[in-house]
Amino acid sequence: MRAKNDNSSPLMRQFLLLAGVVLTLGMTGTGLWVSAQIERIVVTNSGAITALYVDAMIAPVAQKLAQVDDLTPEDQTRLDQIVRQGGLSRAVSTFNLWDRHGRILYSTRPERIGQIRQDNPRLNTALSGRVYASLRNVTQTDGTREQLAEVYSPIHSSRTGQIIAVAEFYTDSADLREDLWQSRLASWIVVALVTLAMFAALCTIVLRGDRTIRQQRARLADQVQVLSHSLAANAALTQQIEQANRRIAEINDLTLQRLSAELHDGPAQHLAFAAMRLDGVAGQEPVALAVNEALRELRYICRGLVLPELGDLDGETIIHRATATHLARTDAPVDVQIAGPLPPLGLHEKNCLYRFVQETLNNGAHHAPGARQSLRAAAAKGGLQVDTLDDGPGFDLNAATDGLGLRGLRERVLGLGGRFTLHSTAKGGTSVSMWLPQMQKGAE
Repeated sequence: MRAKNDNSSPLMRQFLLLAGVVLTLGMTGTGLWVSAQIERIVVTNSGAITALYVDAMIAPVAQKLAQVDDLTPEDQTRLDQIVRQGGLSRAVSTFNLWDRHGRILYSTRPERIGQIRQDNPRLNTALSGRVYASLRNVTQTDGTREQLAEVYSPIHSSRTGQIIAVAEFYTDSADLREDLWQSRLASWIVVALVTLAMFAALCTIVLRGDRTIRQQRARLADQVQVLSHSLAANAALTQQIEQANRRIAEINDLTLQRLSAELHDGPAQHLAFAAMRLDGVAGQEPVALAVNEALRELRYICRGLVLPELGDLDGETIIHRATATHLARTDAPVDVQIAGPLPPLGLHEKNCLYRFVQETLNNGAHHAPGARQSLRAAAAKGGLQVDTLDDGPGFDLNAATDGLGLRGLRERVLGLGGRFTLHSTAKGGTSVSMWLPQMQKGAE
């Protein structure tokens, strides 16, 4: 809601500042470039028009320069009449006539006649066949400086079309400057209006985008808040599920212990009494043997159902105790390899570790008698990794089975937040793996 009510944003302020600077610089550069182009075009066109007029007046007198390199006194007098007394005198303030070699053949300033200049780029432009025109500050005979239109116009031979001379003259630029001022003003106004229109369009687009972003940000904040509540609720439910799984594991262990006690105090006692009555009775030897075997199996079952006291033991000791119990029962040795110190475990994790070693080794000894069994344990990925392997015939994982040992073991491991995997291939043996997360000693 605060984002919705905020009338300005850092994004909008940054855009206004950056766009203003960029567009101002762009407008200035564009205006200067357009003004320069207008000045060049207007001055060139004006100079070209004036050059046509001057060429029409001067070209007839200069035609003999195609054969000779100098003007006769009569030619100079005729030029004086054209430039100083005719209509050209009102348009031209200073006039110079150059030959093809860069020498002044005639000038309204007689002291310049005969001067040679070969490094004049304006003269070179005219000698190349183009009219050169520009505005230039010129010092008059009285010492004053005035901005005049300077023009260099090539004069062509009427027969061959070759350039035979160049006319240099200066004309009053008051009207030309006025036209330039009007053109520049109009161009700056157009550029400014276009820039303002662009700025307004960009501001409109960015303003709408900024408004949309703020609205979406507000909706996103609301959604994040809802998701945060959902995550908190999920975390609480997950914690409750973990606690429930731990209580189930504890209840399961207590149930097995109670079942072991019931079997020991009930059927086991009756079988022991029957074995005593049958002991030494003639003709009842097979029955006594069967009763004693059943009593021994029942006692093995009772021992397997009862967990030893594991609270003060570490993971390595629990593994060795479980494998030792398996060896005493089956006479089948187990190759145990423990890599480094094992992480600390809580009581429920310790019970799960003991049950995992007990159940997987017993299951391997039952279904693959005579196979070599091995156990690997190590700390991995912030928890405990345990693998039991045998080189027995293996079995089909997809085949239906009514066994509850591995299934119950899987549920026990998953209930504690661990991972359980089972692999078996024909003639490739069986491997059972378990990973339990690390917990502090005594954690509930």
